[in-house]
Amino acid sequence: MKVLEVITAEEAGFCFGVERAIDMVLEAASENDDLNVYTLGPLIHNPQVVKKLEEKNVKVASSLAEIDSGIVIIRSHGVAPEIIEQAREKNLKIIDATCPYVKNAQKYARQLVDEGYQTFIYGDQDHPEVQGIYGASDKKAIIIREKEDLKSVELKAKVGFVAQTTKSPESFRDIINLVITEVKELKVFNTICNTTDVRQSSAKRLAEDADIMFVIGGHNSANTTRLAEICAATNTPTYHIETAAEIEKEWLSGKNKVGITAGASTPDWLIREVIQLMNEENKEVNVESTENVEEKEEQVVEETVEEVEETTEETEETTEEKEADNNEEAEESAEVDAEEEAETQEEAEFKYSDNDIADLRKGQKVTGTVVEINDNGVYVDVNYKTDGFIPLRHLSHRPVEDAHDIVSMDEEIEVVILTLEDDEGNMILSKKQADYEKAWEKIVEAYENDEVIEAEVTKEVKGGLVVDVGVRGFIPASHVAIGYVDDLSDYVGETLRLKVIEVERDNNNVVLSAKKVLEKERAAKKEETLASLEEGQTVEGTVTKLVDFGAFIDLGGIEGLLHISEMSWGRIESPAEVLSEGEKVEVQVLGVNKEEERISLGLKQLLPDPWEEFAEKHYEGEVVEGKITKLVDFGAFMEVEKGIEGLIHISQLSHKHVKTADEVVNVGDVREAKIINIDADQERVGLSLKELEEKPEPKEKSSSSSQSSSKGSSSSSQSSSDDNSSSGGATIREIVGDIFDQGE
Repeated sequence: MKVLEVITAEEAGFCFGVERAIDMVLEAASENDDLNVYTLGPLIHNPQVVKKLEEKNVKVASSLAEIDSGIVIIRSHGVAPEIIEQAREKNLKIIDATCPYVKNAQKYARQLVDEGYQTFIYGDQDHPEVQGIYGASDKKAIIIREKEDLKSVELKAKVGFVAQTTKSPESFRDIINLVITEVKELKVFNTICNTTDVRQSSAKRLAEDADIMFVIGGHNSANTTRLAEICAATNTPTYHIETAAEIEKEWLSGKNKVGITAGASTPDWLIREVIQLMNEENKEVNVESTENVEEKEEQVVEETVEEVEETTEETEETTEEKEADNNEEAEESAEVDAEEEAETQEEAEFKYSDNDIADLRKGQKVTGTVVEINDNGVYVDVNYKTDGFIPLRHLSHRPVEDAHDIVSMDEEIEVVILTLEDDEGNMILSKKQADYEKAWEKIVEAYENDEVIEAEVTKEVKGGLVVDVGVRGFIPASHVAIGYVDDLSDYVGETLRLKVIEVERDNNNVVLSAKKVLEKERAAKKEETLASLEEGQTVEGTVTKLVDFGAFIDLGGIEGLLHISEMSWGRIESPAEVLSEGEKVEVQVLGVNKEEERISLGLKQLLPDPWEEFAEKHYEGEVVEGKITKLVDFGAFMEVEKGIEGLIHISQLSHKHVKTADEVVNVGDVREAKIINIDADQERVGLSLKELEEKPEPKEKSSSSSQSSSKGSSSSSQSSSDDNSSSGGATIREIVGDIFDQGE
């Protein structure tokens, strides 16, 4: 059998902005049954997703003029501020699902205009995102599609740039390089979403390695069209499709390696349908997972920022993480002035002797015993000629109101000597500085050994969360969880398990990730689950996604497919008739391919066999009621119970001659029928409508037939035969019925 290898790009499908917008729409639809819900334009450029939202009564309005009342949802592309104002004037409830990256682009465009810069927007003029950014600039910005457009513009002394979030970083840099030597002052905001660059780069690499490429996404989606162009430029046969139904079998002829990527508006279930189609063609599918996406994204972002900084006289840091880091650096600088003054000598570990007065020096770390706690601070015996004093502000990196919350009497603690004698002769100590040094040692050790540490979330800031790891630690929003988190404030006060992904001691910068811990745990759980699964086993899982052909069930780190044919003994039109997303369900393992990590599941196998129950409850000769479900050449099928269909043979439809079943019944008819046989082993039930009809009287002889018989009689036996005939004897045709007609 031919092995068809299917590889998905490392960044394919919904970006977090799109996923966030969809979640907001679904929440609005579910929580506002009494209000009409509209999206101002299609929420995303994917007709399949838009259709599914319409099924949930989310309507698409092309303008505010079509909306009189209810909820209006601003899609991820965003709109001009004047549109928001018009919606308010109509007293509409507004839900703003604008992508945060787009929000930044709008903010910076407005800022550039307000600061007197000649403002340029690099993007496609007709794209709704660009129109929203243009509106935010009070329609004073200049939109350029390519660098050639700059030739017709007279540049001013002060020039500023923002970009459409889905544009190529390389092309943006080309434009910046073109103007950097032509203007006196240049300000550039890098508003391009780094996911776009990663998506395009990975698609190109995959296309260069594959025999054929499928780019999945709406035909009207600009970013998907661009992906298709990038893949096609590698000379690999490339097909831009919206659904698996568009794939033609001959495209796969002679191909061994199939590459799949998808636009930012493409849902996972459309990608899965393409992979499922490969399975249904009886080809073994090997889906490769991609390498560490986050590391590659970070590398791309770093390279992009560095290059833009080299080409501009003034740049702005636009990511929330860097803004938060800078704010904290200022705070940290103010808090540790005393510590910086104290760090004039190399630190040394010191434990004093009970018998000798310690030889202490400024900046040294020592161990002492708490001997007094008061409202102003703590006194510590460090075996010096006087006790050292820790002011409240040097007890902890957190604000301290009561020293008893930090230390207790007779407790041994580590401190750093800030000064041996102040103006009043007191030794001043810092527990905060000692804890600070110890925390950094722990952080560096965890980073070097890839260890997991725990930390409490103290607050939410722009772009992520702040945690207490002895020093300030930062978790970017993209590393809080595996999926997108809509409300980060829910994590404040929680203790998270984290990995250190970036350490900059000189800048007091610690970046952590809960996502990496969760991903590693999921991978371990996946391996454990896969190893434990066996055919015939009953397991519990959670429904993660419903698709036309079945449902995906999370079994613990790995998903299995429950095909629609395995959901019920009876016929169902949609998986939603049986299951709902998020539901926990017990299923039976029908098959496990551990090499390919494919699991097939069954639900009906755990339900009572309806044939056994039917055979026990019913008997031949019984009259039952049912619905006609299907017409065939040889009769009609009737559902007499859930999961049980009986056959009404065409000869049992009526006493009259019947050529086709629709002469007597139609699909959907509810009729009574008589059970004429039950075979539970073969799962067959024979039914009859004819048995419930009154049998017609035999046909009367014609007078001409009687006269012919009378004239031809020449013997007593013939006469006797005629007597029998005339007294009601049946003809051969009457005895055998319509078999002659059936044979015609």
